[in-house]
Amino acid sequence: MPQISSRYTLHVLILAALLGGCNSSSSEPEVQAEQLHIASVNAMTLTPSDHYMVTREYVGIVQAGQQSNLGFELGGKIAQIFVDVGDKIQEGDPLIVLDTQLLKTSADQLTAQQAQITAQLELVNANLKRQNTLKKKGFSAESEIDNLNSQRNALRANYRQIGATLAANRLQQEKSTIYAPYSGTISARYISKGDVVNTGSPTLTLLASNRKEAHVGIPAKQLLRVNQLSQSSATNTENTANTDGKKQWVLRIGDKTYTTTLLNPGASVNLNSRSITLRFELPDSVTAIDGELAYLQLDDKHDDNGYWVPLSAMTDGLRGVWNVYVLSEKSADENSTLESSKKKLRVERRSVQVLYANGKQAYISGAVNAGEKLVSDGLHRLVPGQTVVISEMSWLPKKLSLPLIDSEA
Repeated sequence: MPQISSRYTLHVLILAALLGGCNSSSSEPEVQAEQLHIASVNAMTLTPSDHYMVTREYVGIVQAGQQSNLGFELGGKIAQIFVDVGDKIQEGDPLIVLDTQLLKTSADQLTAQQAQITAQLELVNANLKRQNTLKKKGFSAESEIDNLNSQRNALRANYRQIGATLAANRLQQEKSTIYAPYSGTISARYISKGDVVNTGSPTLTLLASNRKEAHVGIPAKQLLRVNQLSQSSATNTENTANTDGKKQWVLRIGDKTYTTTLLNPGASVNLNSRSITLRFELPDSVTAIDGELAYLQLDDKHDDNGYWVPLSAMTDGLRGVWNVYVLSEKSADENSTLESSKKKLRVERRSVQVLYANGKQAYISGAVNAGEKLVSDGLHRLVPGQTVVISEMSWLPKKLSLPLIDSEA
């Protein structure tokens, strides 16, 4: 009986030792499992700003420096057309010719009249010479000589009158042809061969090939901003000004950008668009077509305190309110023995107001303070009050790319 009792006691001791070993070995995995369940998040530090810039884009059109509707100074029938839409021409090239048959016939008549007057003058001069000879012999009356002198003067006046009429006829023949006043491109044609046109009726539209301009309309309230930028560039030695001290403005035409010069702002507000037109001189290298769209980007400064955050750091809340998740430290006892990158932080929901947002970032204000850390992405994995740690990648030095701010700001 004592032998059975000692054997039973031995089995109980062995079983107790095994159970104790199991309990001690399972405590460490439980701690590791608890740590594995703590989420790792990317965080950023809020940096305050006293203003933000809103980049606004205004649209305009490309226009030729000169645009002429060419017409005749006299009416007539179209005889020849040497150009058509899209043709490039040089200064002095003939473009359109009127039928000058009537003018040529009239010129022939005037030339014949001049010949007739010339013959009459020869006769009068001969009679006058004969009368002067007779006068010396005492056989001619003074009245006859006076009459011949009067006829000669009248014929000379008629000759000059016909000569002036003939010169006007030749000028009309010259003006029956339209010549290019400058080099450019034909953009429109309004007549065809055989048409009868009136004086001043447009026949062709000619666009100058050089000194193209861009006309961009902006709101009247932005004119002060444009003047400030132009005046500040007059004393600025940066690359934003040319050798004349004028600010260089960047316009986008199609998928290309060009550096341009502001010629002058408009003097009045357009009654239809309620905008003021700015005229920009385009470089000669611009290949834009007349009427093509041009875009001007203008930074508008707003003085408001706030913070730039990525869009991924915000989530929608109740009643249209935007929220961010701010990280606050837990009790000092829990974090006293942990490294800075492994401290346990608590997720807090904060309501913010979005003052401005672009495609990547938002400028916010509200229940946040400078220097606080907030979750920069992955908000769908978190809930308020959850315990998290900051990812080791978040502690690497990195800079949030802010929207472009001009030097004047």
